[in-house]
Amino acid sequence: MKMFKIAALAMFAAFAGALPAKAFCLMNCEPKPEDAKKVFENLIKEKFDKDAVIEKFDVTRFWPLDVEGAGHAGYEFYFTASVKFPKGANLQCKPEGGAPKAGCSDNTNYYSTTIQNQMIKDKQYIEPGKVIEFKDETRFDQEGGKWKGQDGNMY
Repeated sequence: MKMFKIAALAMFAAFAGALPAKAFCLMNCEPKPEDAKKVFENLIKEKFDKDAVIEKFDVTRFWPLDVEGAGHAGYEFYFTASVKFPKGANLQCKPEGGAPKAGCSDNTNYYSTTIQNQMIKDKQYIEPGKVIEFKDETRFDQEGGKWKGQDGNMY
């Protein structure tokens, strides 16, 4: 009987080891705050500056979404973050009096990476060394047992 249990456990371990980790998730498989932070970091480095440093990242609330009509689940995180820009960002947009340069925004009050209906599409200048506070959100959509972040990566 003991040999049978050992053999069964060995077969189970071999089978489980051949599967991807996400395929074996039975509970608590939703995206985590660390995933939301990684999405934010990827978008900050893409939209503003690759040398930006996240000094603080706090999830303020989160919940699963039922994406009606889309046929899949979603998950949403709201967060606050402080990001330091040692070299600044979008330096080509530095204001020089008058109207902003083409493709640049003059908005220095609001910064976002993922709130699509409030996102500033043009590039925003950030002076070197400045720390920007973000009150933002990010969403994940379930695709084939994984979660797709707004940065386009799977988690």
